[in-house]
Amino acid sequence: MSFNSYGGILFVALVLVVYHLIRGRRHQNIFLLAASLYFYATSSLIFTSLLLGTIYIGYTSGLLIQARKDNGERSRTHLALAITMLLIVLGIFKYYDFFAESFAETLSLFGFHASISTLSIILPVGISFYIFQTIGYIIDVARGDVRAERDPVDFALFVSFFPQLVAGPIERSGNLLKQVKLDRPKVTANGVSYGVFLIAQGYVKKVVIADNLAPYVNTIFSHDNLSAPLIIVGLLLFAIQIYGDFSGYTDIARGYSRLMGFRILLNFDRPYIATSPANFWRRWHISLSNWFTEYVYFSLGGNRSKSSARRSGNVLATMTLSGLWHGASANFIIWGAYHGVVILLGRVVKGVIPRGLSKSSVGKYLGLFITFWLMIYGWMYFRITDFEQIMNYHWLLVNRWDGWAPAIAFLGQGMIFLMIWVIIDAFELFWLKVHDHEVRGRIGISVYIALMGAVVFLLHAEDPSSFIYFRF
Repeated sequence: MSFNSYGGILFVALVLVVYHLIRGRRHQNIFLLAASLYFYATSSLIFTSLLLGTIYIGYTSGLLIQARKDNGERSRTHLALAITMLLIVLGIFKYYDFFAESFAETLSLFGFHASISTLSIILPVGISFYIFQTIGYIIDVARGDVRAERDPVDFALFVSFFPQLVAGPIERSGNLLKQVKLDRPKVTANGVSYGVFLIAQGYVKKVVIADNLAPYVNTIFSHDNLSAPLIIVGLLLFAIQIYGDFSGYTDIARGYSRLMGFRILLNFDRPYIATSPANFWRRWHISLSNWFTEYVYFSLGGNRSKSSARRSGNVLATMTLSGLWHGASANFIIWGAYHGVVILLGRVVKGVIPRGLSKSSVGKYLGLFITFWLMIYGWMYFRITDFEQIMNYHWLLVNRWDGWAPAIAFLGQGMIFLMIWVIIDAFELFWLKVHDHEVRGRIGISVYIALMGAVVFLLHAEDPSSFIYFRF
């Protein structure tokens, strides 16, 4: 079941009605847990047991770690065991085949031909999201940032809350679990307006922008006679497609959550106006960036490391692992490492150029321009999975600068969706307070929501696709 299907929309509508008819936080949580498990089971009944197993490991591990902490004992062994179990689950289902095949290929380079069996398991929807959310909770308990949750229903709902279950944001125990455990903020007219605004905006981004651009992107990257202009246009359109797809899901998830009183984390903040690679990752997939910063980068030593080489290594390792999180293939590892390198280069440039220039309007626009094209180029490693094809694209970018006519034609076809995206961002800035994301004017926002509804009705893609990040 997906939010961009009629069944998904009907499901959410029924959940919202029943949820608001139920009185009492406890009964609401039980209902939401049942609804969340049903929501996941419609995608894969078999893998629902994997979700339940993850919940069990997280719940029991949290209690064991908390008990040892309360007794003044060290909890590192229990923490390491819990994280290891969860990573083994993730490794088997997501990474085993990749590493098995890579190991066999490495042996063949040295003349050894090993027959290593692969599992060929279908990747469970959202496994990376809910396992990382559970690991974050366990670490928070071990650090003493939160106390272990004793109510199994509340904890299970924290892990499986259906709006953000399959594609994030990766929630933190200090945010979502606190809202699950305590009384939710009261649902106000302002909150409803903002929630509906997010939902409408999310559907425009997904079914109008992303799904309409997908055929153009697929056609370009399956073109028999690619050239540099076509590749550049393809990457530009893909950059818009993936932003609309992923941020659209997040907007819908945040909107539905707000209609129930929950405030889940902001996951995107206009990433393509970033003025440096590091700034881009503070705006793109914010919950994942914060997760890796908090639990990986700081654990490696972060900026506290005395050696500059060690600090650079921490950045590179963190970003490479972030790339691996996205997918079990070499292109994602390269993609993550690439972003680690450009972040480090950004630090070097920042330390060299005069402070006055970097703070000036010229410096900011120059940083925005350079960062934008670095990110566009980086999407090649995300979109193209075959390394030989990636190398061929680089050859074309250097040697084939013909084919402008089809490139301009594709760009022209995509311009209408680019303009819709720009209008959406402009209206969001106009109708919302930037910092607290609340509605400015009820009449204006109602008109805008109606207009977005009309855009979805008139311009929705005839062949909707599943959300890209479902496969992560």
